[in-house]
Amino acid sequence: IFLASGSARAHAPGSPPITQSGFVPLSPQGQGDSTYEAFMEGLGVPPGPGDTLRFSWSANAGQGPAIYFEIHSHPNASGYIRYYNTHADRAEDSWAIPSADGYMVLWDNPNSATVNVTYTFQLFAPPDLTVLAVFPVILAVIVLLLWISRRRPPCPRE
Repeated sequence: IFLASGSARAHAPGSPPITQSGFVPLSPQGQGDSTYEAFMEGLGVPPGPGDTLRFSWSANAGQGPAIYFEIHSHPNASGYIRYYNTHADRAEDSWAIPSADGYMVLWDNPNSATVNVTYTFQLFAPPDLTVLAVFPVILAVIVLLLWISRRRPPCPRE
């Protein structure tokens, strides 16, 4: 049981999916808000190790123009790790969360026109494996009890 319990976090194994949707306007390149970057947790999607993130987004309802999207983290003061990136007018994919970290999403509009991004994130917790951890213990107890019951000396007959 101890091995299967894992660490406490917002999205425990076996819990239902968390779904968040939203809208981000990106102004043309060179203007102050042509890039949007946010922590996933700040978007209501608290990822943890073993979770799977399914995401979909589109720029101007998939009519383009293409924009840049990535998922990344900053694990330490000088580090930057990119886990997923694409340059497209839409994306639909999934990604397995490798560890506990502050993951971020980023959209960047390199175009001369405003782009409206709509997105949906679904976070799926890993399966609850507690049963798999407890089952061998229960099986061992049953086998031990059967073994003990066969080893008893026979009762004397009167």
